[in-house]
Amino acid sequence: MNTRFAALCLAVLGGAGSLLAPSASHAGNVGYYGDNCYNVDPSSIITAAGHTPVAVATLDAPSLAGLQALFINGCTFATNAAVDTAVGNGMVLIWHDPNWGGQSSKSLPGGQSVPYTSYGGNTVQIDFPAGSPVTNGPGGAIGNTSLDGGNSSNHGYVASASLPAGSQVLATQDVATNVTTFAYNTGAGRVVFSTIPLTCYFSGGPCQENVAAPGMQAYAKNVIAWAVTGGVSTTCASEGYTGTKLEWCKNICERGYTGSTLAMWIRRWTDRYRTLPYCAVETQPALR
Repeated sequence: MNTRFAALCLAVLGGAGSLLAPSASHAGNVGYYGDNCYNVDPSSIITAAGHTPVAVATLDAPSLAGLQALFINGCTFATNAAVDTAVGNGMVLIWHDPNWGGQSSKSLPGGQSVPYTSYGGNTVQIDFPAGSPVTNGPGGAIGNTSLDGGNSSNHGYVASASLPAGSQVLATQDVATNVTTFAYNTGAGRVVFSTIPLTCYFSGGPCQENVAAPGMQAYAKNVIAWAVTGGVSTTCASEGYTGTKLEWCKNICERGYTGSTLAMWIRRWTDRYRTLPYCAVETQPALR
């Protein structure tokens, strides 16, 4: 094995390991804003997620300054230029939209517009795709039955084919392509968008006695914690790889192979594509 190839193996090994390492947790200021249509106070949920709640009265630059995230507590929110700029500069927007206005499309930061199909599919079921990062966290472990049985566990879906490029699917209806929660990076920040009427299930809300309420509250804590301190993961799929390239990328970056097996897949990749998969590009040291 030549020196350059050996260095490449080490770089990829380091990159693959970093994909599995947990993100460091840092407390931040999480603002909450909205029409409070469900008459709840989300501050205890934000605190339980490990962050400091900050009430926000106006969506302007001074009010958003210093926030690591903005949690929407309402039914009629619409993004504006100040929010879009704050997200582009590094803020996280967490928006669970019950869509009471019935809009068929939602405008999101980064110039994204996604179609919102109201009350489509099974509205009392929420599933989590394999590897969803919000099934564990400060709210505890949740699974495919934790959010089921709500008055409406979700108010619709966004088709997976219509998600912004690079999106990470966090939750779906019982149909895997009917996405109920997803996240994407834009600029230096990120957006989490969902069709779940989440705050209805908070303490004091009209859904607080529902069977899904404990799971919804646990999910809320996990989503906030992940969105603020972790965020969207780069994957072979989010990089747009398909077919053989997708499978080979997973073998190098995501399946935990080591030693000669990893080296074999690296050599196949470099021989065919004359480039590096994303995990090697992100971590590769200067080679001489």
